[in-house]
Amino acid sequence: MIWFLVLGLAAVALVLAGVFVVPEWERVAVMRFGKLVSVVEPGIRFRIPVVDRIIRVDIRTQTLDLMGQQAITKDNISVIIDAVVFMVVEDPVKLILEIQDYKTAVSKYAQTAIRNIIGTYDLDALLESREEVAVKLKEEIDILVKEWGIDVTRAGLQDISLPPDMKRAFAVQAEAERESRATQIMANAELLASEKLRQAAENMKDPVAMQLRILSTINDISKDQSNTIILALPLETLKAAGVGGLAALASIRQEKYPKPPGSE
Repeated sequence: MIWFLVLGLAAVALVLAGVFVVPEWERVAVMRFGKLVSVVEPGIRFRIPVVDRIIRVDIRTQTLDLMGQQAITKDNISVIIDAVVFMVVEDPVKLILEIQDYKTAVSKYAQTAIRNIIGTYDLDALLESREEVAVKLKEEIDILVKEWGIDVTRAGLQDISLPPDMKRAFAVQAEAERESRATQIMANAELLASEKLRQAAENMKDPVAMQLRILSTINDISKDQSNTIILALPLETLKAAGVGGLAALASIRQEKYPKPPGSE
């Protein structure tokens, strides 16, 4: 009875050892004597203990970080690239049979692809074409990993770092460009102002316009009675103002500063 009990417990243990669970996000390949016999779907599955070996493959989207990748641009400037690659396992059978460590393989190939792609761009073009570089990186990696049953869904450039001396050069260039734009704006403003002054001078050739301008100026500066105002007007201005203009000046003076009683 004891031996039957021991054999029964051993049989139960073997059966339990052969039972395994496949989650929804995995596919499991069953290897029998070194040969792949099946790829099982999610659920409770059974294998032959000792004989069968299982290999689990995660089919969720996986992220591969490529940090601090050094590359040289077409104009011989060293840059440091931080990139990221998103990939999904489409064919677990190919993944198991074609490649041993697919993450390391994809990482190494992606590093090479980044250097090759960056080498075709000048620095200015590289900074302006980040999305284009990311698309090329995805396509380049996809060509190789398709043979391994992997699909690269997306690739992106997270950062492009420049050497310290290049950062200083870009800062000097940006400051020079800002100063250049400021100088152009001031020059355009002065040109517009000079054009308006020229038009005003043309208008002032009319004696009546000159007379009105003189009266307006005197009215503005004579608001403060504590000041004594002396006007030195050229003879041409007096002639242009005429008798009427002089009378108007006297009238304004009389209104602003009336003579005290008893004075002449």
